[in-house]
Amino acid sequence: MCLNCGCGEPETRHKATDITMDDVRKASAGGPLDKTVQNMRASLEKMGQSGSGQQGGSSGQSGSGQQGGSSGQSGSGQQGGS
Repeated sequence: MCLNCGCGEPETRHKATDITMDDVRKASAGGPLDKTVQNMRASLEKMGQSGSGQQGGSSGQSGSGQQGGSSGQSGSGQQGGS
């Protein structure tokens, strides 16, 4: 899915700012993909714990402190969604 909108299409980029699995593979630069994803999750968790969690929007990123969103992905403290 353009990983940030929750559409369920991992290789589809609906708009220029969407994140796809291809972007994540490129970010791993030939390293283990699961380690890259683990690092991303850890970073998002840290962002939420520091009080800089996202508010509003539809990215549905995991991490505590997020409010709003529409994809409903998990994250402690998440409110809203549809």
